[in-house]
Amino acid sequence: MLLGDLVKRNAKLYPDKTAVIFKNSQYTYKELEDRVSRVAWGLKEIGIKRGDRVGVLGRPSSQFIELYIAIPKIGGVLVPLNCRLTGRELEYIINDSGIKCLISDKEFAGTIQSIQPDLNYLSSFYVISDKPEFITPYEDLISASYPETFPGGIEDDDLAVLMYTSGTTGNPKGVMLTHKNLISIYISRIIDLKLDKNDIFLNCVPLYHTAAEYALLVLYVGGTLIIHGDFDPEHFLKDMEANKVTFCLGVPAMVNFLVEHMEKTGEDYDFSSVRFFLYGASPMPVALLKKAMKTFQCDFLHSYGLTEASPGVCLLMPEEHVLEGSDSEVKRLASCGKEIFNVEVKVVNKGGASVKPDEIGEIIVKGDNVMKGYWKLPEESSAAIKNGWLYTGDLATVDNEGYIFIVDRKKDMIISGGENVYPREIEEVLYAHPDILEAAVIGVPDKKWGETVKAFVVVKDGKQLLAKAVIDFCAKNLAGYKKPACVEFISVLPRNPVGKVLKKKLREY
Repeated sequence: MLLGDLVKRNAKLYPDKTAVIFKNSQYTYKELEDRVSRVAWGLKEIGIKRGDRVGVLGRPSSQFIELYIAIPKIGGVLVPLNCRLTGRELEYIINDSGIKCLISDKEFAGTIQSIQPDLNYLSSFYVISDKPEFITPYEDLISASYPETFPGGIEDDDLAVLMYTSGTTGNPKGVMLTHKNLISIYISRIIDLKLDKNDIFLNCVPLYHTAAEYALLVLYVGGTLIIHGDFDPEHFLKDMEANKVTFCLGVPAMVNFLVEHMEKTGEDYDFSSVRFFLYGASPMPVALLKKAMKTFQCDFLHSYGLTEASPGVCLLMPEEHVLEGSDSEVKRLASCGKEIFNVEVKVVNKGGASVKPDEIGEIIVKGDNVMKGYWKLPEESSAAIKNGWLYTGDLATVDNEGYIFIVDRKKDMIISGGENVYPREIEEVLYAHPDILEAAVIGVPDKKWGETVKAFVVVKDGKQLLAKAVIDFCAKNLAGYKKPACVEFISVLPRNPVGKVLKKKLREY
């Protein structure tokens, strides 16, 4: 199975069923497959060959989905570009990946034009707009007819998507994902989540990172995909109810905004159609998760993964989200669950042996979902993948029943006076404070202790806090060496597009 054939079967079986809803447009499976084939042939006609990179820059849209399938259909490589990046940042990725053709939303066309003289390989530029100025419109790509059979020769180990990591430290790296990587993770998800043609998925997360998998796999099974171009809490909640959505996805920051909106407005919604609310990209503070489960009154499901694993690693299933039960059951709310179908996961110590319960080690992953490597970075690839195992850089423990609990990223661990301090543990305590909306913790240099703990805190609207009150609250719930030595109040935490806090930015404050 190749990525370019994702909706081909459903176009035959359910030709008149609604596949995609975006703004005021709807496409059946027959119409979607037709547009995908026209885009693919249009790209081939302008000279895109097997292995050529094609960039896509824009917010979530039906066109983005078409391109996600069409580019690999002719053996091209999709390079999804983060539309929140500056021209300088985009220039680095476009040149590093060697993008030959670029398709952009009209909103970002000016940014590309401003850096176009410095783009070394770009030869074709299209814009998604009815009347673009001085740029070829995207619809020109799909105006021509296409042959009944496309040329073959594409292998499942061919590169399909070149996805750049968030770049929380240094320049972003291109993660090479093959057709096999992506299709294998779609199959795992379909089996684990029991998805079928009756599912309706609401997507408002960016499609330029691996969360796009859920938008694509719902099309793989013949379901319906609803796309929001951006995240608006009220629009999101109303669409969940009106369209009888069966599952949706949100990063913890989004879940926080949704809960706050429902608390402020006092509106009730009917979520009886929702099978589960899936959350991921970063750990959900337990205090927020408990509040969300009580507010939504629907099942929640936690997905842990990383771009290099396409991105699946672990799932904490709805039945494992227990609010009232034994201590060990309730404790699982802080877990990322167990390995997904057809993927092997271990937590190992420095010697490579599996850790004992409550011992801290690194999560490693093996399976068809593991990336081919980093683009043009052989040394980094060899350091990340050893004997077929992907070393994630995430530190975790495992309990007696095999549930994995992420402690923190290796690079974020603080060493204070010789003691290891894990920011996530402190952040969990901070989120439990009734007046704190968001919090993040980093280590800062200290002459006496090497490093000490610094907390960044966002206070809820209408509330006031003093640094001493925050420190005292932590002191009651943590060992002395773990409590923050200082607290800085800020209006918002800097985050990347998938909701992860940019601790590199916090260290610049």
